[in-house]
Amino acid sequence: MKRIFNVSTSVLPMMLAAAWAITCEAKEPAHFVPANVSKAGNIPYPASSLDAGVVTLSLDLDKTGQLTGVGILRDISSVSGPAAAAVRSWTYAPATLDGKPVASTLTINIVYDPGFLGADNIPLPPPSQVQPISTKDPAFFPAQLNTATFAPYPAKAKAQGAVVLNVTLDTNGNAANVATLRDVPPLTASATGALKNWNFSAATYEGKPIQSHIVVAFVFRSPSAPLP
Repeated sequence: MKRIFNVSTSVLPMMLAAAWAITCEAKEPAHFVPANVSKAGNIPYPASSLDAGVVTLSLDLDKTGQLTGVGILRDISSVSGPAAAAVRSWTYAPATLDGKPVASTLTINIVYDPGFLGADNIPLPPPSQVQPISTKDPAFFPAQLNTATFAPYPAKAKAQGAVVLNVTLDTNGNAANVATLRDVPPLTASATGALKNWNFSAATYEGKPIQSHIVVAFVFRSPSAPLP
């Protein structure tokens, strides 16, 4: 009995060490929730511009959700400046890591459509720059817009302004849900319909696909608006 007891006590530390190693390996990965837009305002279509296409902005947010910087990843010189200025008045929710707010980035894609083009499902070229890995949280890589289309201007409509949509992307980059942040009837339905033809790549955290948000704004100019 004494010999068995001695063997057991010598094995016990090894068993405890193995159990500790298993516990460490089983520790759940960090849970990261990307930043989001809480409230969006209008984005102007400069009266002096008839340019059409997509402007992509990268927003730096601190852990309180305050905007600290705006980068232009996809540029249309006549409208990018007003777009960057407009999003500074929006309200944002910060990213969280294991339930605690952290600084991060958020991508906003803005489509400018003069309306009189009569464009429907016209493919847009890919962004001239790729969204960089976040400098705020290097483990986070935002979702990417791969292809996009214009939203057709509804027949007989006279409205204009920015329809802002909050798109929830699943881990495959598919639009799982589309919520309206700024509604401009009847343009909202056209904008939401156009998103069905868009293609995204999912966001990643530590190299693994995650659910995320990407904000898309369709800025319409009425066909009846005066030309510059």
